[in-house]
Amino acid sequence: MRISFSLFLVLFCTFSFAHKDTGITLEASGKLKGLPAEYLPANFNVQSLTLQISNRKLSIPKCIERYLTKNELSFSSSWYHTRGKLPPYFNIIATHPAKNIKYTFMLNMDTLELIKAYSFPSKMDIAGIRYSMEPIALSSSCIQSVKAS
Repeated sequence: MRISFSLFLVLFCTFSFAHKDTGITLEASGKLKGLPAEYLPANFNVQSLTLQISNRKLSIPKCIERYLTKNELSFSSSWYHTRGKLPPYFNIIATHPAKNIKYTFMLNMDTLELIKAYSFPSKMDIAGIRYSMEPIALSSSCIQSVKAS
């Protein structure tokens, strides 16, 4: 019985301190729903691949566009974590079900600059994702072109 309680305590502590991004909903109008007031207005135009967060706009460059088109798009964000390691961020996630892959582009919500881009298998448990993340090889000119106007 004591071993079971210890195992429960370890699992509880592990899961209770895990960080989880907030899912952001894209409405038919293009409005992104779920962000706090300081990051509004927030919109994503699927046709032009343009993101607006607050007073900043980002046109997704061609070098990243190929990862997003013809894939299922979803969004998540985090603004409530400790800022020491990461600024508030916004994820654009493109899932290609036939290839079992997700592409994630993490953007700084204050500047809309690219923090990192990675891919991982879309059908995998949470523990496996962390060890299966692969950086997406983007040229330095591509990375530099991810700038808000």
